[in-house]
Amino acid sequence: MKQGKRVVITGIGVVSPYGIGQNLFWEQLHQGKSASKWITSFDTASVPTKFWANVPETDEALQAHLTHKKMSKLLTRSGKMSLIAAKEAVAQSGLNIADVSPYRIGISVGASGTGLSDPDMSPIGYDKSSWLKATEMPMTEAQHWAILTQHTHPLMSVKSIPNSISAHLSIIYKIQGNCQTITTACTSSAQAIGEAFHKIKFGLADVMLTGGSDSGTNPTCMLSFTLLGVLSKNNEQFQSASRPFDRDRDGFLLSEGAAFFILESLEHCKKRGGQPLAELTAFGCTSDAYRITDEPDDARGSIAAMQLALAEAQLNPSEISYINAHGTSTRMNDVIETHAIKRVFGDFAYKIPMSSNKSMIGHLVAGAGAIELAASVLTLQKNIIPPTAHLENLDADCDLDYVPKQARDANLKAILSNSFGFGGQNACLIIQKI
Repeated sequence: MKQGKRVVITGIGVVSPYGIGQNLFWEQLHQGKSASKWITSFDTASVPTKFWANVPETDEALQAHLTHKKMSKLLTRSGKMSLIAAKEAVAQSGLNIADVSPYRIGISVGASGTGLSDPDMSPIGYDKSSWLKATEMPMTEAQHWAILTQHTHPLMSVKSIPNSISAHLSIIYKIQGNCQTITTACTSSAQAIGEAFHKIKFGLADVMLTGGSDSGTNPTCMLSFTLLGVLSKNNEQFQSASRPFDRDRDGFLLSEGAAFFILESLEHCKKRGGQPLAELTAFGCTSDAYRITDEPDDARGSIAAMQLALAEAQLNPSEISYINAHGTSTRMNDVIETHAIKRVFGDFAYKIPMSSNKSMIGHLVAGAGAIELAASVLTLQKNIIPPTAHLENLDADCDLDYVPKQARDANLKAILSNSFGFGGQNACLIIQKI
């Protein structure tokens, strides 16, 4: 592949289920702390899963962290978290965005149907009767209209557009270059970061503000994922219910949060006296072309994505120090990812440590790839691998080194971060020490 420019990460911002800021995020993550919480915001009597990993700050508390408070009425919860994370990333980078040509800096955001599931815009209320009505399929147009008119926010058309986050960031920072939003389910933010990386690598931009977010801790998302049968129902052990690669796993932990980054060409960073945190060296992206919610048994798409990433980084499989696994804690995904890694890494697969951040912070869906890349950069800097928490008994088909229960010191040089999403989307990122 054409070499292009070297790309570095100079700023990170995080809003996680632990709270606001990358320092708090790392402190809790590497200690293996569970972010799972009992749901208290609505009556869960009719809900099979009674826990999730929400950001502890209320909407009002998030708003207090916003510099541009007048925008708040047009921002969804994920939008507020995004602006807070982006602000931290810009501050850490030390970049004065005004010094960058407005058409040489862009934005790339991974998001879901932004805001459509927020309680104030949702057609599904918090009471049990509305929950049950929403599960009555099919619903007539008259029934649908009645629910919509009772619960829909008057600004839904503005707040819920998928590009609202990138648009608000563009307005705040006066960024006039390529601004895009990528919506590819659980792969959204990893793909958005990869596309931003390629914009710089191939000379289309000098700087990119990139990342992603999602807010699934609400009744609508809880209902939709419950109907798909992918959430853990282990209410008795809710704090340890997310247990990727464990034989007793029964689904993922629904979560929310945001993570954003400043990416720059190494040349631009050096010229302004910036300090790189890590080098982003590869992005592999494929589609399974199989089914919407299932992965093919041969794992062809995820295998190809990892191989493409290794080729772009010009690394041999043995040069990867650690894999930040997608690791959802679902029966299918964990086995398929394990199989894919064996295919790509051969015998070395048994020597390379890998772990799942989702065992602690849950699944951020569209924001998963971004927050896991933030964890990967911090892992690379600290030379500490966060554990796969709650892993007690390995699945017979999951026989690799998943760094169970406790963090591990390691000499890390290159990290592969995997993201695999509904629709068969696969995105793999590689970062290296610089």
